[in-house]
Amino acid sequence: MITLLGSTGTIGRALLTELVGRGVRVRALVRPGSVLPAGVAEPVEGDLTRPGTLTTALAGTGSLFLLTPLHPAQDMLQQGIVDAARRAGVRHVVKVSALGADPTSACRVHRQHGIAEQAVAESGIRYTMLRPNAFMQNARQWLPSIAARGELVLPVGDAKVSMVDARDVAAVAAVALTTPPRTDAVLELTGPQALDYPTAADLVGKALGLDVRHVDVDPDTAKAALTAAGMPPWAVEARLELYATYRAGLAATVTDTVERWTGRPARRFADYVGDLRLV
Repeated sequence: MITLLGSTGTIGRALLTELVGRGVRVRALVRPGSVLPAGVAEPVEGDLTRPGTLTTALAGTGSLFLLTPLHPAQDMLQQGIVDAARRAGVRHVVKVSALGADPTSACRVHRQHGIAEQAVAESGIRYTMLRPNAFMQNARQWLPSIAARGELVLPVGDAKVSMVDARDVAAVAAVALTTPPRTDAVLELTGPQALDYPTAADLVGKALGLDVRHVDVDPDTAKAALTAAGMPPWAVEARLELYATYRAGLAATVTDTVERWTGRPARRFADYVGDLRLV
């Protein structure tokens, strides 16, 4: 039995498709009231904020796919889930982490994932850590300003980022979940090239038939815009810290992990943007 957390999200939906295509029996841990497409998985309800209640939900699980949404205390949330998995007898955890994960990082997203990775490693459960770079799917968040002004506004300077398609992360996860792990593994997942944001804006523009340019702004200006849009303060700070790692060159790494694990090249951003549509 493979149990999935995050099955209704971008990666989770793609992973369900991968696993069902392989004929794998899947259980999806969902929030009360969540609905999954009929027949794709066995739903079981659970509350991730109350990890003491998860042991029963995880009973009989051989491999656990661990993915939780951005949360102000994501490290503590995942530590509780890992403890429940250990009590339930889970034998393998495939965790979605982040490129740059480090328990000592100044970037809270990287720090929280690093702490959670540490909890998995110390649990004694076999593990596969997936450390993806920024997702290509984040480009959907750019569409409102592109539609309104033809601008992609981000405080990233001349940073280059090797964005990865979330579907490629799901494909690697499917292999990890269905292949008995011989050793613990930490996998850095990126796209096939690192692009700067003027280039990304140009590619999006060509796909949409528009003139699109990247507008670089300072972090304070970006903070004011995100705050005005209603983003919680902790989430604003988390995003600005990620952008700082981009400007420092920490997101430009390119790996061939997707190809080595799936047997096909990672998708290019130029191909991904063909799926974008203005609404």
